[in-house]
Amino acid sequence: MLKKLTLLAMSVAALIALAAPAAQAANPLITDSNGAAATTITALSTNTTTHMLGSKLECTTADLALTLTTNTNNVAEGSGTGDVTGTVPAATHTGHCGTSSGLVTEVTTVTVSNINLTKHGAETTGTATLSYTYDLRTGGTPGSLVAECTFSGTVPVKKTGVNTINFVGKIAKTGGTAFCPIEGEITGDFSITDHLGLPVTID
Repeated sequence: MLKKLTLLAMSVAALIALAAPAAQAANPLITDSNGAAATTITALSTNTTTHMLGSKLECTTADLALTLTTNTNNVAEGSGTGDVTGTVPAATHTGHCGTSSGLVTEVTTVTVSNINLTKHGAETTGTATLSYTYDLRTGGTPGSLVAECTFSGTVPVKKTGVNTINFVGKIAKTGGTAFCPIEGEITGDFSITDHLGLPVTID
C-alpha cells in the first residue's frame, strides 16, 4: 500500500512539474485581439520629437513594424524597422519632416535593434535600442544635401495604457559631419496594434 501511495505521489509531482511551464508559457505580456500571444506588432506615434541643442526635429508620424521573438512569462522582446515622415505645421503624414532651423529633414532609415518590456508588479517597463539616419537638405528633396546624420541610443520604455507605451531618453550622434548635433533627447507616445490592425493588450 505504501509503495502504491509513493508511486501515486511521484506521478502527481511529475504532472505538476509538466504543467507549470505550460501555465507560464500561456501568460504572454502582449496579447493580440484574438487573445493569443502577439508575434508581430505595429507601434504608431504622432508626437515623436527629438530636441537637439537648441534645435528640434519633429515629424507627424513614426510607424514601427516590430517582430517579437519573446512574448511569454510577462516578458516581451523583439526588433524591427520603421518610417518617420510628415511635417507638423502642414499636418502631412508623408514625405520629409522639418526642423526648427528651417532645413528640410528626410529620415532615411529607422532601426529598432532591440525593444524589451517586463512586468514588475503593477508596472511594465523596459528599454528600446534604436538608431535613425536623416538627411538635412535645402530647398526640399532632392535639394542640396547639407549633412547626413545618424543618432543612436538606448532609452527607457514604459507602459502608459492598455495598448500604449512611452519612451524618453538621451541619444547621441554616431555618424555624420560636424554640422550634425552631438546629442539630443527623443520622446514619443506609441499606440500598439496587432497583425490585424487592432489594439493589443499589454499586461
